[in-house]
Order: sequence, then C-alpha cells, then structure tokens
Amino acid sequence: MSAKKGFYELIREKDEILWAPCVFDCFSAKCAESIGFEALTISSTEQMHSFVGQPMMTMDEMLMSAENIIRSTNCAVLVDGEDGGGNPMSVYRNVKRMAEMGAKAVSIEDQFHDATMGVRTIGVEQKGRKIAVHNKIIPAELWAANVQAAVEACQGTDCMVIARVQHKTTEGGAGPQKFANQAGYDLNEAIRRAQLGIKMGAGMTMIQNICYRGGRPEWEEISKRVPGWFCYPDVHADGGVPDVDDMDELYQLGFKLVTCHCFMKGAWKGMLEYGRHVFNDKNTVYTENDDFGYPIWQLSPLTFPEWSESCNHWAETVERVKSYKEE
Repeated sequence: MSAKKGFYELIREKDEILWAPCVFDCFSAKCAESIGFEALTISSTEQMHSFVGQPMMTMDEMLMSAENIIRSTNCAVLVDGEDGGGNPMSVYRNVKRMAEMGAKAVSIEDQFHDATMGVRTIGVEQKGRKIAVHNKIIPAELWAANVQAAVEACQGTDCMVIARVQHKTTEGGAGPQKFANQAGYDLNEAIRRAQLGIKMGAGMTMIQNICYRGGRPEWEEISKRVPGWFCYPDVHADGGVPDVDDMDELYQLGFKLVTCHCFMKGAWKGMLEYGRHVFNDKNTVYTENDDFGYPIWQLSPLTFPEWSESCNHWAETVERVKSYKEE
C-alpha cells in the first residue's frame, strides 16, 4: 500500500486545517484510516512504548517500525524523526530512508534524542536520579544544518520536512498545564529558530508549547513573523476545556496541520477494561457481546481491498493452472 496523496497535495486542496492524529502501530493506523482520516502522525513516544517497551529506542528500531506502519495504510504519514540522528550526515541518511520507504513528512527537532540517563515518561512521577549527559538543546546553527540535510535528503520525493522547535518555555503559564513551568527559550528565540528552518528549505514549521487556551497572541506573533505553513502541535483540552474553540481561527493564521493524541490512550483503556472483565468474570461474555460496530475481522489485513484484489488475482492463477494440459 502507499499513500494516495502527500501532505503538500492534501493541504493545497483543503480549505480547512488537516488533522493528523498520532498512531503507534499498523492497527492504530488502519483504525484511523477507517474513520476517515487522510493523514497520520507516528508519535515517537507511543511508537517506543509499543515497539520496544523501553524508555528509549534506536534509530534503526524507529525506522523499522515506521516502515511497517507506512506500508499498512493509504494515509499520508508524518514521521516524528526526533533529532534525525543529531548531525547532518546522520540526518541525511536517516531521512533519505524515511522518504524512500514512503513517509510523506518528517519532523526534525532541535533537541538531542536520549539526552538524559534515566527514564523519561509522560504522566508518571519519577523518583529516581536523572543525570544530563549533555545540553539537550541543539545549537541553532547545528539544527539548521540538520534541517538542510533533511531537505536535501527528500529531493526528488514529495516528502515534506517540518522544522520542529522544541523548547519554548512555559514559565508564567504560557503553555499546556501538563507542561507547566518548563524551562527553555522564549517565543522570540523559538521564532528565530523557526525562521532558520524556513531558510534551510523546510516546508513547514512547528513550535511546541503554543497549544493552550489564551495562546492566540503567540499564534498571531508566529503568523506575523514566520513565513510559510505552520503545524499546531498536539491540540489540548486542559480541565475539559479545549485550547481552540474553532480550528478555522488557526487556519486563517496559516496553521495548515494539527496533531493530537487519542489512539494509544483509547487502546490502553479498552485493553484494561476488557482484560479486567475476563480476569474477574472468568469468561468472555462482556468482551464478545460488547458490540461497537466493528467486528475484529473488519480491520484484518485479509479484508483490506488491496489484499482482497491480490488474493483474487492469485486464486485465478491457481484455477487457470489447473486447466493446463501437457503440451
């Protein structure tokens, strides 16, 4: 399988913001596609939890997982490329592999991958020691060279490079509640870095920690000072209140793409719910009679149109060969 359209085409043909929810494996990608999403994002954190079950994974593991996901769906896939390898030579090689395997977009961020010795998780309080191996923020000049290397690696393809600016501070409440008082650089430095990304040829920029209610002044500042298209990172809802009332307000400011997390949390909740019933009930009455409209075989690879057509093709060959006679 391959994407029917890339991000450039999808964005240009739409008059609204394009949603690319985060997925973590082939099945979550097919679920998203069956709902009607045309674009997806591979979350590196969710990918890590799903593929290796450890607090870090190698670039080869990321690429192996990403290739399977990309080939399982007709959606355009954005790969969270982390730092791409950390230096231009590694970024070029890794991004080239992503583009050649069918990725339609790759984000390259200005934070070194695995910059600490210790466990990094979301939503879990860590009481152990964490020791910084080096400054996790990549110098702006090196990051710009990494973005340029990614752009050059995508030449001849329709894979878009997204320059991801990671460490905008949330001190003073300027960011999602779950990232409150995060240290980092201010909006001016984030914008300067985004401008560098565009100068290096990136097709889009993404500045983190602008997704909070009341963030419109920052959205407007980005819109005013950074050329090109923007990705709105991980739309949030703090305290049950969405950070954006109307996505069109973002679209009019130049935000063409939005990501969000929902599938891994949904899968986690569903597995816990079903598993507890089986464990406590000692039967499968609850799970087998919980009809939500999608029999498990409906999303089996055996029912995908592409596989069905292939099976029919080879079945016809088998039937035809049966009739062959010795010459």
